[in-house]
Amino acid sequence: MAIEDHDIDRLREIFVTRQECQKTTDVFDSKLNKDLVRLAVIETKLSQITWILSTVAAGVVTMLIKMFFGG
Repeated sequence: MAIEDHDIDRLREIFVTRQECQKTTDVFDSKLNKDLVRLAVIETKLSQITWILSTVAAGVVTMLIKMFFGG
C-alpha cells in the first residue's frame, strides 16, 4: 500500500502545513510585539504619573500638618 498523490492532497486539505503554521505564528508574534511595546509605554507613563501624584500628595500632607499644628 503506497501513498499516492490524491492521498497527499487529502492530507493537505485536513492538516496545516509547516509553512502555513509558521506564517500564522509570525502574524501572532508581530501583533503581540506591538501590544508589548504599548504596554511598556503605558507602564512608564503610569509610573511617572504615580511619582508626580506622590510628590503633590506629600506637599498637601505637609501643608495640612503645618496648618493643624501651628504655623
